[in-house]
Amino acid sequence: MNDGAPHGSALHAGESRHRYPPRAVFLECACAALGLLFALGPFAVAPPLAPVSGVLAALAALFAAFGARALLRHRTCLRLSARGLTVDGPLPRHLPWARLTRCSLGYYSTRRDRRGGWMQLKLEAQARRLRIDSRIEGFETIVRRAADAARARGLAFDPATVENLRALGIPGAAPDAG
Repeated sequence: MNDGAPHGSALHAGESRHRYPPRAVFLECACAALGLLFALGPFAVAPPLAPVSGVLAALAALFAAFGARALLRHRTCLRLSARGLTVDGPLPRHLPWARLTRCSLGYYSTRRDRRGGWMQLKLEAQARRLRIDSRIEGFETIVRRAADAARARGLAFDPATVENLRALGIPGAAPDAG
């Protein structure tokens, strides 16, 4: 967890700041650059045929978007408080706990044995959506606070969320009855 407030702004009591680690952002940017190199490289050698050009251009756009998202994460800081979750950065927004309407926690495996992968917390309030992946510093703290807010609002968790909360050691979650 990074408690240093950027731009000279002070943290209020009970607030914490969370960022994506520079290493994770660097790796995403490196992957995006490598993807762009492979997608645009053939254009430097010889102009590919029209169908191939279209596919390569689409791949280049995809890798460019992935890189832009990584850079956006680098510039983003989440501020967790008793009032809600605030995103400080290029796309600022606030998600108040008092208006939370959805809280789900998904696990995405990279291996068949489910030993590798990441989690993603999805929150929604007042038509504002926020997705936070488990690489962020203090992810479990954010999930715990979101789950507490969801329970306080009487929101039910789906079975996958219950299982994933238990995997993080967050007790008291009950699956959706309907």
